[in-house]
Amino acid sequence: MSFAACKMMHCPTGIENCGSGFITHSRADFVPQIPTIQADDLEPELPARRGIGAVPNLVVTAGNVLELYVVRVHEEGARESRSSAEPKRGGVMDGVSGALLELVCHYRLHGNVESMAVLSSGGGDSSKRRDSIILAFKDAKISVLEFDDSIHGLRTSSMHCFEGPEWLHLKRGRESFARGPLMNADPQGRCSGILLYDLQMVILKAAQVGSGLVGDDDALGSGGAISARIKSSYVINLRDLDIKHVKDFVFVYDYIEPVVVILHARELTWAGRISWKHHTCKISAFSISTTSKPPTLIWSVVNLPHDAYKLLAVPSPIGGVLVIGANTIHYHRESASCGLALNSYAVSVDRSQELPRASFSVELDAASATWLLNDVALLSTKTGELLLLMLVYDGRVVRRLDLSKSKASVLTSGITTMGSSLFFLASRLGDSLLVQFNCGMGSSLSSLKEEVGDIEGDINSAKRLKISSSDALQDMVSGEELSFYGSPQNNTELAQKSFSFMVRDSLVNVGPLKDFSYGVRINADPSATGVLLWSWKKWCSLCSSTINSPRNDFRG
Repeated sequence: MSFAACKMMHCPTGIENCGSGFITHSRADFVPQIPTIQADDLEPELPARRGIGAVPNLVVTAGNVLELYVVRVHEEGARESRSSAEPKRGGVMDGVSGALLELVCHYRLHGNVESMAVLSSGGGDSSKRRDSIILAFKDAKISVLEFDDSIHGLRTSSMHCFEGPEWLHLKRGRESFARGPLMNADPQGRCSGILLYDLQMVILKAAQVGSGLVGDDDALGSGGAISARIKSSYVINLRDLDIKHVKDFVFVYDYIEPVVVILHARELTWAGRISWKHHTCKISAFSISTTSKPPTLIWSVVNLPHDAYKLLAVPSPIGGVLVIGANTIHYHRESASCGLALNSYAVSVDRSQELPRASFSVELDAASATWLLNDVALLSTKTGELLLLMLVYDGRVVRRLDLSKSKASVLTSGITTMGSSLFFLASRLGDSLLVQFNCGMGSSLSSLKEEVGDIEGDINSAKRLKISSSDALQDMVSGEELSFYGSPQNNTELAQKSFSFMVRDSLVNVGPLKDFSYGVRINADPSATGVLLWSWKKWCSLCSSTINSPRNDFRG
């Protein structure tokens, strides 16, 4: 007889990975709920309604739990919005009175998800193809999932495993690795890359439309949608490219072939040798050919700060990549580069030319980032503060970086943008939030005060965006925090941008727990026998522990 050594009483709720994509529906299935109204038809003092646009699905993982959500948008004055008895959070923004997360499917997997990516189907807004979900597990197991309308759930389209005797040479004699698989997908959906065993990169080539894969003809004949699928895969040994100590990688925009930018350290350093070795990182851009396996080096940048740890691909039409470090932010592409110092610890390479400095001091280690617009990025710091980074550019040349404070939120484990008006803040330590944002032009001081009031008057204070500290609040009232000055398209005058945020929905997180107790109830039945006679009570205190994940690690 066998007994379970561990029984999960509550599924994990702390979200570790999040992403967005058109999983249950395609871009062509979207019917505009709120048409855009031109500002000329409105009174000058009324803001223009720009519409919320196509809203993708939300995919989240928490330990070994995978969940897929769809966003239900309620427009202002709609019949279903008036008759709905569900409480709506926030007010009206861009003609939207509410947005709710509706659970489509929930799965408990047989392993913790280490990394997740959404493989885009490519094409424009009229594309009828759907995106797919790629999950990575330790040590080198990969699963590709797609939505099946017949079962109204996810199914596995392909599985890839790089373990076992035939792949033992990839480990090069090592038995364990500090980091699990790291995954990223090409923005145009041509391939996906997974970093395994620290220095092995697996390229999953996506199938093109009409490639003749099994199931495509049946889906087309029955009028069903086709999801992005994997056609083939191969392994690139980064040692052959003279790359070691990889920190991050990302696929960039606006290239004919997929181009991956890899952030790596040429040599390691530590705090005791910062005065001698402080710019040891490097980024290298390689063209990934889908016909010939050897990648080609396009461009590279050396002498980046040793504390650089994250890459963020800049969307079209600007292109390029942001290198985020604890003390600096750098922008690089083939023909242009610029940087921004975040605090007094930021130093230049030769210490002769100082970097432009931000108007306030901040540290960006362990930060999460996403794009609100093609030139405005949202950063979430380790303290829960939200920052807005704007790329001031002329044509396709970025002139400078401007960083400004916004509001404060939960401590995030990831951020993803959902369409053109929503983003999702995932958290392991607090409730994850679905937030709607709006970008206005020429906002005045009164509108900034209204933004504070909208969030301050939320229903549940434990699940809302919090106002920043007193010094940040003073900046907000002065009208400087949410304002950006950048080059417009005509490059003749400066345009002012202001952002408004409104919490629409949240996913409750049970934890982190500081203490709990359990016991067995006394059985008062005099005829009870066996285990029913047990009458005891046991107390258990787990200080600084959390049950967000089934894994056996305790984080304070």
